Amino acid sequence: MIARPTRKVVLIELNEITWRFVDPFLQNGTMPALADLVRRGARGTPIAPEVPPDLDPWISWMTVYTGRPPEEHGVKFLEQPPETVRGPKIWDLVADAGKSLGLFGSIMSWPPRKDVKGFWVPGTFSPSAETFPAELQPIQDMNLKYTRAHTPLADGVKTSKLGMLAQLRKLGLKVTTLASVARYFARRTLRLAKDWEKVSYQPLINLDFFEALWKKHRPDFSTFHSNHVAHYQHRFWRSTDPTPFLEKPDATELKQFGGSIQYGYRTADQLIRRVQKFVNQDTVLVVASGLGQQPYVVEEYRGGRSVVRIQDIGRVLELLGVAGKCNPYSVMAPQWNIQFDDPEVQRRTVQGFQAAYYKTPDQPLFSCQEVGNTICVNALQKLPRPIDWDADCVFPTTERTTKMRDLCAEKDATPKQGYHDQAGMIVMSGPGVRTGATIGACSTLDIAPTLLTLLGLPIPVHMKGRVLEEALEPDVRPIRADQPAGDRVLSPAGA
Repeated sequence: MIARPTRKVVLIELNEITWRFVDPFLQNGTMPALADLVRRGARGTPIAPEVPPDLDPWISWMTVYTGRPPEEHGVKFLEQPPETVRGPKIWDLVADAGKSLGLFGSIMSWPPRKDVKGFWVPGTFSPSAETFPAELQPIQDMNLKYTRAHTPLADGVKTSKLGMLAQLRKLGLKVTTLASVARYFARRTLRLAKDWEKVSYQPLINLDFFEALWKKHRPDFSTFHSNHVAHYQHRFWRSTDPTPFLEKPDATELKQFGGSIQYGYRTADQLIRRVQKFVNQDTVLVVASGLGQQPYVVEEYRGGRSVVRIQDIGRVLELLGVAGKCNPYSVMAPQWNIQFDDPEVQRRTVQGFQAAYYKTPDQPLFSCQEVGNTICVNALQKLPRPIDWDADCVFPTTERTTKMRDLCAEKDATPKQGYHDQAGMIVMSGPGVRTGATIGACSTLDIAPTLLTLLGLPIPVHMKGRVLEEALEPDVRPIRADQPAGDRVLSPAGA
């Protein structure tokens, strides 16, 4: 038997990055590192099988990770109970094959497994700061503190800034990165920098940790996830590309937010360049998104749709009569997850959310989904605009009433300007990948079997996608498993 060459694979997950912006930025020199990967490798457009209202990153990325369509993997909302998600995910297959693993920030990767060779830092919207090994927890403390800063009752991280800084320095945070952050705040004090720039510092800081961990463990398969590009597109698309919008940005908006998306893509290119520098020559770099974005152009919301947030989830639970009887935690704004130990309390809470209304009984106030012992709740985002802040919000199950202004708020600097699109992107470069290959349109279901092929691992029969063989050298051949992989289900303890 001829031994298969050993390759490592690094999957750089740039959430909702899209060729709509990548191609112009490749042409104008904004993304030289990605341009280099495209020249030396293969490019394609994976299409997510999800359609609205199920076209969300936590669903689409799970399709990538499992190679299963959404009706099989079962994801409905972000950080739903892990035991309700049907896998296995690609990192489970890698770990179960005895290969080393480095997972950093992938969506819905909580809780971390504790039986792997390598490291595991779950996504930045995880229910807790648990990591593997446990000494990496200060990284997750920092991430959760940052991502939950916008929501009351969501912090829970009490480490002092100096104490946290000392811990993070030991885990790989570079002096040069700290100096860059300090320069930003100095410029911001002098009003020479924009507030939105700070969004790009989280992935740059996290890459310091990922680099240190990768160099220490040199894992066979690793992931690094960043959501910063998605944030810029959702909030500031109109300032970058006004053409498709029904209402154009004024001079103030252009001055304040113009250049933000290009800045985010430039940061993404920095991430790619840094990874290129520290990985081995036997490593395949894969840059991908599980879905993309497009301009939010809807006649009903000509100027974009504002985001309505619950101001205080504790107040809402009090109005429903269940305060202290459940565990609420913030995930991605404006979403709250609420966990229950008592099924009867859960049933009453769901009924209360479903019955609550704004102004009149025919106008629901909340959207609510339920999986296992957890519900996901938002203020209904398609409430008629403009919001009447003096309107009554009624909770019929408890006969309580409050004013809209005491319950919810619109606090974002801009309305929603980008929304989810099925077309993502993928670029692959490295050993075993053809130079200059064009994949064209494919499916996000094709990504997992292709990554397994590059790793020399068998493809479970449950995976619905194909191997992107047009992007691979002739000697890189798929291995088909005879039996389906077991549906690995993790307990909340990560056992």
